[in-house]
Amino acid sequence: MNAAIIDDGRMTVTGEFLPLLRANGLDSFERVMAVTGGKVFRDFPGRRTVRLELNHDGGVKPRGDPAGSPALGGHAAIRGAQAVFLKRYESHYLSPAGKWLRRLRWPGAEDEALREWRVIQEVRSLGILTATPVALGQQTAGSAATRSFLITAEIPGAVEGIAWAEQLPAPERRRFLLRVADLARRFHATGLVHKDFYLGHVLVSPGADEPKLFLIDLQRAVRPCCFHGRWVEKDLSALAYSMYNAGASWTDLLRCHLAYCGKPELDGPEKRVARAVLRRVAWLRTRQPRHGEPVKQRP
Repeated sequence: MNAAIIDDGRMTVTGEFLPLLRANGLDSFERVMAVTGGKVFRDFPGRRTVRLELNHDGGVKPRGDPAGSPALGGHAAIRGAQAVFLKRYESHYLSPAGKWLRRLRWPGAEDEALREWRVIQEVRSLGILTATPVALGQQTAGSAATRSFLITAEIPGAVEGIAWAEQLPAPERRRFLLRVADLARRFHATGLVHKDFYLGHVLVSPGADEPKLFLIDLQRAVRPCCFHGRWVEKDLSALAYSMYNAGASWTDLLRCHLAYCGKPELDGPEKRVARAVLRRVAWLRTRQPRHGEPVKQRP
């Protein structure tokens, strides 16, 4: 990937997006961290995700209607906008223990913006579709990141997988879920685990041919140094749980597990995994959903 390093090393920008960021005054770390407005998608202490519209020619103009969709500082981009998602991590996002683990370079404690930037590059190189990276920014103290951000391009017209599955007739829903199972198989084959593998993090981009599937929100994805099988089970359980909430039958879940394993029937170890997944699905159904999980639950 052709990337430019700017702002005294605090920003890495994909080359093709550098003119866009400069045209909108987003070519420094502090300016990006100070952006206001946009549509908020996630808002947790120390971490916020917003959707922005950037104009390729600059010249972001005030919008007369205050109820309109804001982009930057209460303004909306004029024609020719590029929609992006901005994830920002502030210094209070990490607990004191998390900050120490990051300073010690503990596995899995690294900056989530940097981790997602790297995982995006890796899975794209392996043919797995995900968001296009635009820019990474980091402020460090010593060798540890204290504040950071990640910007990715919006996937035009994409729909969350759970909403897509819910509106499909049962046979089409089954075919779609089998494709998601194959996506999970290919992703896990890299050695990575997602840690938030719900249908809401699979985006569907409709087109003239078969819809394309994109795996997003990779900020927690890791390659575990131990208990890898346990983490895979958690991913599969989250996926099965959200598939069930989207209308999948137990038969659909079994067929998806067979597709994931790539076999017409399960052997001993795979049956054990299937039973563990079903037990965890039953447990997930007793919990209050957290962010990233489907909020609509079947009785």
